[in-house]
Amino acid sequence: MRAWSGLLLVLVAGVVLTEAQRQLIRPEANACANRIKHASTFRNGNYYFFSWTHGPTRDHERDWLDARNICRKHCQDLVSLETQDEAAFVYQQMQHGNVKYVWTSGRKCNFDGCERADLQPPIVNGWFWSGSSARIPATNSTFGWRGDWSHTGGGNQAQPDNREFAETGTDEACIAVLNNFYNDGIKWHDVACHHVKPWVCEDSKELLTFARFNFPQANIP
Repeated sequence: MRAWSGLLLVLVAGVVLTEAQRQLIRPEANACANRIKHASTFRNGNYYFFSWTHGPTRDHERDWLDARNICRKHCQDLVSLETQDEAAFVYQQMQHGNVKYVWTSGRKCNFDGCERADLQPPIVNGWFWSGSSARIPATNSTFGWRGDWSHTGGGNQAQPDNREFAETGTDEACIAVLNNFYNDGIKWHDVACHHVKPWVCEDSKELLTFARFNFPQANIP
């Protein structure tokens, strides 16, 4: 676990380098204190935010890093689907809102510092939830729940397939949930991070702790 935690420091740096020098932002006191907490979205100790149910963001779509920074500003992060129960909860919200696709915090370790043997090949072993620092099981795992990767996609290949890299040289390094986009149900797809989509945030205990310590006057709930 400690070795993986050490890698996370590299992962953050990697995002900076691979996202055209844009950086992850820190939380803002007022934004955290007044973050939107939608009705019936308190789950596993966290509040959730669904961009398509909030007036100012209802019709907005953002690339992966922009969406993540919007969440982080409010002491949240893009959603990490670590259990079947949490995934089903998000899928229900997508179905209810008739949403075609959303960003998650899923990310592939595909930059400097990701050369470790246990992360090879990255398309199989290099996936992690950037929002929670949890590693995603290998895509070929036969034990437990390895996620809801689709059996198909634009190239009619099981996901993840890194299809766009073969076509344009752009790595499909982020995980989006697509709502029956390829007649495959609500499933995970690897997608190039520059594409724009609605997004789902969930409270980040790490960012809330940071903000409560640094902004005690804000009375962040």
